[in-house]
Amino acid sequence: MKNRFFLIIATVFAAAIITSCAKVPQEALDAASAALEQAKTVQTDVYFPVEFAALNDSLAVMLQNIETEKSKSAKDFKAIKTSADAIAAKAAELAGGVEAKKAEVKAEAETMMTDVTALVDEANALILKAPKGKGGAAALAEIKDELGVIEASLAETQAQFAEEGVNYMAVVDKLKAAKEGLSGLIEELKEAITKAGIKL
Repeated sequence: MKNRFFLIIATVFAAAIITSCAKVPQEALDAASAALEQAKTVQTDVYFPVEFAALNDSLAVMLQNIETEKSKSAKDFKAIKTSADAIAAKAAELAGGVEAKKAEVKAEAETMMTDVTALVDEANALILKAPKGKGGAAALAEIKDELGVIEASLAETQAQFAEEGVNYMAVVDKLKAAKEGLSGLIEELKEAITKAGIKL
């Protein structure tokens, strides 16, 4: 009688465990989704794009795994709950690091702004030295046009930099493009000046 009683208790306990494992951890999934959404509102996707994308991918895979688990006779969602909790925690951690990363990128943008402005000045100084004869006049006019486009873009970037809630990553990307363009123009000008026998 006693053995039968313990067997009944053990069976009920095992059933309870199976039932608890068989439930989709909806609260954990909702918490993970909410954490990602909250992280996005503070621009985590902008300042930690790779990590944020990885978390989104993990959530998508987890949702697929849920469907796979649902089709099984013995369902177990413990691993999925653990993954959902990990995603929520990582999203919160990344969101907490956004301000520091933003300050770091802002400082990089400020340094690059100074560098690009110096390159514009250098390019303009080289234009004054560049040969203006028949052969070089057309090339020089083209360089001036390209420099004008870069200067206009730089002015626009500087205005963007001063705006509230600016995406500093986008500013850095624009400055990198400007720097690359200016470096090419400066090399072209130096080559023309050297070929003309003019002292740099």
